[in-house]
Amino acid sequence: MPIWLIVEDGTLTTDAGARRETKILRRLNGDRTRNEALVELAKLARSHRPDSLKGTSYTVARDEDGSFWFLPRPGTPHTARTLRLMEEIRR
Repeated sequence: MPIWLIVEDGTLTTDAGARRETKILRRLNGDRTRNEALVELAKLARSHRPDSLKGTSYTVARDEDGSFWFLPRPGTPHTARTLRLMEEIRR
């Protein structure tokens, strides 16, 4: 049975430059299909607030692959974050 990961990623920009930051928010074990895991992703996206966007205004949008984009309002110094579903292949 597949193990699905709900992952948040984005670019972290500092004075030293930019780097990609990825973290696993949830591991979905058990007998779930991809569509069932996408339902769990959507539930989390409704309540999730990325740490890097706390205190700023943003929009949440669903992409065609089922991932969710957290898009800061124009004029803010924050970068977008993505909440996506991935299948774990090896641990």
